[in-house]
Amino acid sequence: MTPQLCLGTAQFGLAYGITNSAGQVSEDEVAQLLSQAQDAGILYLDTAQAYGNAEMVLGRQLPASHCFKIISKLPAQPQPVFCARDSDAWEQTFLASCQRLDVQGLDALLLHAPADLRKPGGEHLETWLLSLRERGLVQRLGVSIYAAEDLEGVNPGLLDLVQLPLSLLDQRLLQDGTLARLRASGTGIHARSLYLQGLLLTPAEKWPPWVSPEVRANQHALEALAQERGCRLIDLALGFARDKEDLEAVVIGVCSRQELAELSTAWSLSSPLQKIEWRSWALNDQIFLDPRRWPNL
Repeated sequence: MTPQLCLGTAQFGLAYGITNSAGQVSEDEVAQLLSQAQDAGILYLDTAQAYGNAEMVLGRQLPASHCFKIISKLPAQPQPVFCARDSDAWEQTFLASCQRLDVQGLDALLLHAPADLRKPGGEHLETWLLSLRERGLVQRLGVSIYAAEDLEGVNPGLLDLVQLPLSLLDQRLLQDGTLARLRASGTGIHARSLYLQGLLLTPAEKWPPWVSPEVRANQHALEALAQERGCRLIDLALGFARDKEDLEAVVIGVCSRQELAELSTAWSLSSPLQKIEWRSWALNDQIFLDPRRWPNL
């Protein structure tokens, strides 16, 4: 089955993305985008408490009687040790998210930092999360990860949904079997970073200087392939993900109605990639593939 589109909303609350020159999306534009997304049949919205005021903007601008399934995330917790009393604070932050979003509950709540579950007292966080599902305040629980090891020691009962990085250039979790294992266990998988914050859609000559020559050469070759096939880089990026049947959805952020229209059109096209040709575009440069390690220039 073809994955669904999930509209990422980080740009609604922050000037997010290394190639984002437009800055934070205006609230008027958000209103138009949400209406357009609803008309296009987009089912999921992905947000987080850490995305500036994105939750509040969504709550004010969501269309009346919308059918979006909203996913939000609990940010990394600063305390090194948890105790039973911490559940009161988590509850308040969750209820505040719902209030900002103007909803009674969420489709899913994810942990932005699964490592919090491994802290001393992590069982208190796990118990509170499970209680949200038991009380019907969320339909699903899950985690947002960067690498397969982020799943180590996580109770499978918390893994209704996992959000993870995946792109034509970043196939690590596909190659190591993580996607297949999660899917086999019944976990929904949402892929993010499909564009690597826009770098995959940008000509290599415009990339920041810290990118290695080998990675830059790979992008030049990808640009040549797009020219040869008479398609765009976005068509290659989306075609790769659209054919991955293990995915429930792909999370993609946009900054304008034009970008959303382009996304919807490109998503409806068949992939320009031939059979398993996509495997040859995988990179292993750990710095390039992990935005947390990008130089802050």
